[in-house]
Amino acid sequence: MTLANKITVLRIIAIPIFIIVLLQGHMTWARVIFILSVFSDALDGALARIRGERTPLGSFLDPLADKLLLMATFIAYTYLGWIPVWIFIAVLSRDLLIIMGWAVVYILTGNSKIQPRPLGKLTTALQMAVALGKMIHLSPPFYDVLLYAMITATILSLCDYIWVGNQRLGSAA
Repeated sequence: MTLANKITVLRIIAIPIFIIVLLQGHMTWARVIFILSVFSDALDGALARIRGERTPLGSFLDPLADKLLLMATFIAYTYLGWIPVWIFIAVLSRDLLIIMGWAVVYILTGNSKIQPRPLGKLTTALQMAVALGKMIHLSPPFYDVLLYAMITATILSLCDYIWVGNQRLGSAA
């Protein structure tokens, strides 16, 4: 297993620890674990590129780790009453629709490759920024801008992934 993949696995292992610490109200530790998780997300990708160690496992685990961290965070935030349920539903719905779309494309074309899209990466970055912004009590004008940018990116990236899926289906016909 490559060093980058080991870092990604550690990030996945850290998720339940982060959630427990967050729900117990240990905000300093929650912030530290979350920030280290975000940092390790950038680090594992950079290491894989620099060391020439991109692997199919890493290509699968890295976005999975992002989604697990963000879904767990937004579930906890909804439970704590920090965000409205509709925000969690919007984020979850986008991811579920992308997964279902991928399944349809795979079933109809046999193509299982998912290329990260710029809007998808922006959405993930904004989701992480919103999660951190809530944790550090970012003041409302700045937090609200981040939140609305995240919702907008969430919707636009879903549309982008739908468009790409339709292109793949069209080229396979």
